[in-house]
Amino acid sequence: MIEIELCLFNSLAQYTPQGALRLSIPKGTEARELPEKLRIPVGKIYAAWRNGRDIMTTFGGVLQQGIALQDGDRLALSGPIPFSRGYGCPVC
Repeated sequence: MIEIELCLFNSLAQYTPQGALRLSIPKGTEARELPEKLRIPVGKIYAAWRNGRDIMTTFGGVLQQGIALQDGDRLALSGPIPFSRGYGCPVC
């Protein structure tokens, strides 16, 4: 087992009672597997970062495959970001 920190932002914050969670997960778990295990709708994830690096295939798309989480990683997921297309505001 490894320990990671999961932070949920914007509309995804409703899926956790705190801003961040410390989770023990099986070694080898991929970042893209975690939302499903936690019952976070993948279609509501608009941005994702592992240790500050973008891990989305496209903005508002899906998480990249093959990104195994490591002990001590910080995974941040966000719903639509204010002033983005997903939030309802046009972006030039």
